[in-house]
Amino acid sequence: VMSDESFFPQTSWINTFRLRATYGASGQIPGSTDALRFLSPFGTTISGSADQPGVTLGSLGNAGLKPEYTAETEGGFDLTMFDGKSNIELTYYSKTTTDALIERRVAPSIAGVTARFENIGSTRNSGLEIVYNQKVIDTKGTGLDFVLTGSTLKNELVTLGAGVSDIPSGNRNTQLNTPGYPLYGLWGRTYTYNDANGDGILVAGELTYGANQFIGPSFPTRELAFTPTLELLGRKLRVSGQLDSKWGMKKLNNTKRHQCQGGQSCQGLYAGAPLEEQAKAVAAAASVFTGFYEDGSFTRFRELSVSYQMPDSWAKALKAERWNLVLTGRNLGVWTQFTGVDPETTVNNAEGLPERLLR
Repeated sequence: VMSDESFFPQTSWINTFRLRATYGASGQIPGSTDALRFLSPFGTTISGSADQPGVTLGSLGNAGLKPEYTAETEGGFDLTMFDGKSNIELTYYSKTTTDALIERRVAPSIAGVTARFENIGSTRNSGLEIVYNQKVIDTKGTGLDFVLTGSTLKNELVTLGAGVSDIPSGNRNTQLNTPGYPLYGLWGRTYTYNDANGDGILVAGELTYGANQFIGPSFPTRELAFTPTLELLGRKLRVSGQLDSKWGMKKLNNTKRHQCQGGQSCQGLYAGAPLEEQAKAVAAAASVFTGFYEDGSFTRFRELSVSYQMPDSWAKALKAERWNLVLTGRNLGVWTQFTGVDPETTVNNAEGLPERLLR
């Protein structure tokens, strides 16, 4: 508690100033059978006879499998000001995971199974977290305060195991996990188009494709949430809500991709459509989906809640100490440039890689 020290400047508006630091380490053990090679029973027919009992290889196993190891360092400060009305908590974190437990895909021709768990590579997560509490009105019958929370995230796949190639994941393998880049990052081939004959209709030969490249992270790199609370009528009526924003990520508009590849309501499939929309559809036919990568940032009206504390005599009549009536609405609105169904919808990313490697 730095503010207790004699050398700390004494001011009327700072109540306490605390520095803190933490180091922690933990392990993630493999599943109970992940390291074992075992057989699985099944029935089979031999020379037209009735079903006969048999076995097949159920798991390749991995005798060298060991626990995943994670170490994290945090540091920051807590600041209380203006007689406790203002509070700030700021934290920097850095977490590294080594010997990550990954379900590695293997060729079925090796043993008839398609995957086994291995300790592959390392990941790193770092960023800032902030919490700001502010009391605006604080009287016997009325209260108004808010909480502002925010965070940043830098995620990186640092290394992969020796001889392990980049790991694709996500819908249509639009994500690639490669050292030096974020886990589950969106990758794709960029393209340019030119309506060479000027007929207003793009065909395959009028698109030029570039090399596969990193487009952006698929998980938010920055988040901010605002939670106000208002208390009235002797603090018996309470109104609270939450707005939160997430940004800094790209998202595959898979709905639009389906429309364009399935011959449904895709603007790019019709003559007279803007060339940009046509180019997306033509590229999709060549399995290039970068035209459907969009900014996934959004702000959502997450929640609004109203509660009222009924008279104590009513609660006692029900053999209770307190009785509150509560009305809550969730997901009341969203503001985003993403043109899909919802910027928070997801397709499972854990195809061989666990999402716990993201903070």
